[in-house]
Amino acid sequence: MKQLILSATGLALGLSLSAQNVNVINAYNYMQDGKLEKAAEFIEPATQDAKTGAQEKTWRYRGNIYRLIALRDDAALQAKFPDALEKSVDSYLKAVELDTKGSYKTENTSFLGALQVAALNGGNDAYIAKDFSKAVTRYEMSQRIAAKFGQVDTNAIFNKALAYDAAGDLPNAVKAYREAISAGYNDGKVYVFITSLEEKQGNKDAAITAAKEGLQRFPSNKDLRLQLTDLLIQANRSEEAEASLKEAIAADPGNPNLWFGLGNLYDKMAGETKDAAQVKERSAKAEDAYKKAIAADGRFFDAFYNIGVLYNNRAAGEIERCNAIKNDTEYLKCKKVADELIMQALPFFEQAHAINETDAMTIQQLVKLYPRAGNTAKYDEMKAKLAKLQ
Repeated sequence: MKQLILSATGLALGLSLSAQNVNVINAYNYMQDGKLEKAAEFIEPATQDAKTGAQEKTWRYRGNIYRLIALRDDAALQAKFPDALEKSVDSYLKAVELDTKGSYKTENTSFLGALQVAALNGGNDAYIAKDFSKAVTRYEMSQRIAAKFGQVDTNAIFNKALAYDAAGDLPNAVKAYREAISAGYNDGKVYVFITSLEEKQGNKDAAITAAKEGLQRFPSNKDLRLQLTDLLIQANRSEEAEASLKEAIAADPGNPNLWFGLGNLYDKMAGETKDAAQVKERSAKAEDAYKKAIAADGRFFDAFYNIGVLYNNRAAGEIERCNAIKNDTEYLKCKKVADELIMQALPFFEQAHAINETDAMTIQQLVKLYPRAGNTAKYDEMKAKLAKLQ
């Protein structure tokens, strides 16, 4: 009786094994006939069986079936198997793991290479469609396939960072950009992005550190240099900002933006002190830097406008000094100096207006200055322009 029970059990095991082998064969045949849904139906039980689930062939067939589903131009079929690409990749990776003799290494590797390209392109398509979560998944899949063969997909890592960035997931974006750097993505813009994201999160010290780190590797990156300068200015680290800009100018003396940045810095430093001598010195340095920006770019609107403002500020300081003078003769002398300073602002505001005729702030300055210059016609013209803009 005991022997009969054992025989029956053995028969049952034999039938089970036979059934799963048949499932693998059926799955293959349906795949060959292009009936992929049926092929998927038969292959899945075979992967769960202790015997057929341990065979390379089972997983290779499964990879083939889901690869064909993922790459077929059939929206209805893909809707039924939305994770076909993931299943295909997992299957081939499993097949590679089980293929201890390397009998199907070329075939599995070739298919995985094709899927890596498909995953990367799928990530790009998802990014364009603003499905950033799917984009990250696809890029990570491409990255995972590459890693299986001892390779690093730097494009996938960088694109993953862009997807996190676009999705507003700033901490993961910074992490992924850092991962791209570690993987060998050799481009200064990565540090520009990290610096910007750290600043957005309020991590000013981390942003400064990132910018400095980037400039060590990419010393000629102008965007990083300007970012660093701006951050140092915000942090009231003016001397560091000045040194940074001077270093950049030494490397690129014809860059108008660098000269303008230096002018802005001296402007700010002039406003940070009450010492008249320091104000005068820093204001003069600012004007010189702005003029060098103009020499490099004759249509630099902001540089012309800021020089006009410099003269206005000097005039305001002089008027404040005049108001404290009790002697009429001395007062008139002082006022004459102030008036001359105001008039020196006029040509710079005129140049700014010539570059941008719709800037309301420039027109407002000209409305104030033309009566002082006795130019009624220009005053009327500017008043009319200002009225149209308001």
